[in-house]
Amino acid sequence: MYTIDQNTGICLIHRKYGNIEFNQDLVSGFLTALKDFSFEFSKGSGELEVIDMQIFYIMLVFREGVLVTAAADKNDDVKIVHKKLNEIIDAFLDKYGNALVDWSGDIRIFKDFNETLDEILEMGKVAEVPLTIPILKIYKKAFKKSQSLLSKKGLKLSENDLKPNTKKQPDWTKEEKLPKQIINQGFLTKKEYEIAHLADGFHTEGEIAKEVGMPESNIQSIIDKLDDLGLLRFINIK
Repeated sequence: MYTIDQNTGICLIHRKYGNIEFNQDLVSGFLTALKDFSFEFSKGSGELEVIDMQIFYIMLVFREGVLVTAAADKNDDVKIVHKKLNEIIDAFLDKYGNALVDWSGDIRIFKDFNETLDEILEMGKVAEVPLTIPILKIYKKAFKKSQSLLSKKGLKLSENDLKPNTKKQPDWTKEEKLPKQIINQGFLTKKEYEIAHLADGFHTEGEIAKEVGMPESNIQSIIDKLDDLGLLRFINIK
């Protein structure tokens, strides 16, 4: 999370949460580009701009000479991020608005704001929402058994267990298949039938889309169809 002074382009505050990393050699030029871009898109209106960086989003809010930008996971709630970035600007201006008028360039005076950031952003977790993972009902029993074994070892399924772009499925998915009659009866196409078996409790909809090379909106439609047919359950992962 970066707070940038519009007039000078200087980064006033940098606070890191989570695992998203920036190449520090590129940060200076990157922040300057963001400053110029933010002025162009919003004219200081406080609107949210979202830049898609493929594996995460960069979100920017610019108002009253202050630009706040944050990198967010794609499962973060965008509306919450927008609200909180504006809250950061409000709190920052309340505390330092007068100091910025005759500011000498010493960023150390803003160090005390870190605690406020941590409180507003809840240590970077304020916009996190649970991931919802689809799983075919035919896999549910084997999935629970696998989770039971993990629990006995003191482990628990978490977001880190979801491996992006992996094509390896649990062995038990090879043993259970939906009946082919649902193709013959016109409930699913052959392609939809194949994709359905990637709903294994480990693939998110986005990961399924990447693996089969289809837009995520198409995968969502297939998941909705499977749900309507009563073939799915959903697992929430925090």
